[in-house]
Amino acid sequence: MTAEVPESSIPDEEWTRFQLESEGPARRSAPKEPSARARMVTERLRRADEEAARQQGRVRRLARRGKPVQAQPDGWRAWPDRQAPKPRSRVRGFVWVGIVVVVVLLAMNPERVFAWLA
Repeated sequence: MTAEVPESSIPDEEWTRFQLESEGPARRSAPKEPSARARMVTERLRRADEEAARQQGRVRRLARRGKPVQAQPDGWRAWPDRQAPKPRSRVRGFVWVGIVVVVVLLAMNPERVFAWLA
């Protein structure tokens, strides 16, 4: 009792070529599933981000809109928080610019500046 293997109608060379051609594009276009370690790291980072957002008080605002909760990280290169310049200092700046312009005009052509004043 010997089992006979049925003859294939496709030659071996052609079958090998078909396998190589069909395997290449399928592997390149198939989505790659993240590893278990990558999934664990992603979950840990998501939880840390939610906790930081909760501490910043941003959870309620973003959760109502249906957006994912993300914390605003502290900028390690960011400048310390500065307050907006006071209006008085802005006016003072404009005054100094005007004084500089007058001094430059006076230095370049003093007769004309004195003629304007007279």
